[in-house]
Amino acid sequence: MQFNVLNIEREIEYSLGLMLQKSALQNIKEHDAYDTLILLRHKPTITLGYFAKNRNILAPNNSLEKQGIKVYNTDRGGDVTYHGPGQLIGYPIIDTHRKRLKNYKSILCQSIIELLRKYNIEAEERHNKLTGIWVGDKKIAAIGYALKKMRDSERTRVITMHGFALCVLDEMENFSYINPCGIPEMKLTNMEQILEHKIDFKELKEQYIKAFAKLFNYELDE
Repeated sequence: MQFNVLNIEREIEYSLGLMLQKSALQNIKEHDAYDTLILLRHKPTITLGYFAKNRNILAPNNSLEKQGIKVYNTDRGGDVTYHGPGQLIGYPIIDTHRKRLKNYKSILCQSIIELLRKYNIEAEERHNKLTGIWVGDKKIAAIGYALKKMRDSERTRVITMHGFALCVLDEMENFSYINPCGIPEMKLTNMEQILEHKIDFKELKEQYIKAFAKLFNYELDE
């Protein structure tokens, strides 16, 4: 099965990323379009998931605004997280019925683990029953997605939205404004910190597309 890749090279607002997701979702519903993987980087943003508590944002809104950080409520799973230019953001928009996916979350996690392995970083899906991708006791990627039921004249589709945020560059200072995932004592890390050198985002995206296609069993044009 083929899939589309929407690769956004410039940093964009979270609201635009949300619009791109909704557009891809509607194309699947209305035109039976291919599944789409959206890869991008966001401008500094704090998002609250469906079960998030406002107390996990540790700075007042006016302080965040001065730092150029916007806050959004979302319908993804999870609590509070930060998105910024130093992260690779992935939004897979997948018709799970057409793809016959029964373990979406696990496959999504494994695709990130596969990517990190390409950089000689050994990671795992869980740590002490906490969701995400971990290197030892430090979290390197957040997982937060939603399943959207969409009914048309012929069927009911369940389509994925949102996805993952992989910490690539060192932006740890901005995480100080929140309790990541609602956990004050959570330790975080990033690829740059582990590898002690800069990461080429273009190459990183290319490697992730390969890992995504492999794990989700899509055809990949060479």
